[in-house]
Amino acid sequence: MQPLRSISELPFRCRPPLELLNLEQHRDAPDVESTQFGWCRVDELWLDGRADRAPLRVTDALVVAVHSADEPEVLPDDVELEFFVEEVAKDYSVTVLLSAFLGRWLPAVFSGERAIVLAMCNPHAARIRRPEAAGRTPVYYADGDVDAWLDTDADGRRRIRLEAESWRTAE
Repeated sequence: MQPLRSISELPFRCRPPLELLNLEQHRDAPDVESTQFGWCRVDELWLDGRADRAPLRVTDALVVAVHSADEPEVLPDDVELEFFVEEVAKDYSVTVLLSAFLGRWLPAVFSGERAIVLAMCNPHAARIRRPEAAGRTPVYYADGDVDAWLDTDADGRRRIRLEAESWRTAE
């Protein structure tokens, strides 16, 4: 694969939820080395804000999993993303602003789900604006780091939980 010339050339693909969120194997701590990105649809997930009230159950959601850059520029209303594209070369990466990324990719992957969840670290607690393509659909995003967990309830049912300092809704 040649170096990428535009956001449209990113290999932003649908992946199974457990694969996308790095939950296929049991782990005791978040995998901070994971650079996976993509999108999926889930029937249900839980947004757990450590500083907030009880976890929020979100149903029929489009999950967009992306990564903020390691040392992103501090922006009040946007997040600098970094994509590692091993198909081009080992350690090859590109950066793009979240707003530009969502402007390009959200219309291609959103198909009327009841919610959109950005599984993305937001290290500087930027206030994210609702992407035009989302319409009135709530777009959830975190402040701080986001960790994905696979919980098992008393009945043996598994559920995806995204944990962060707090969760917000884009306006």
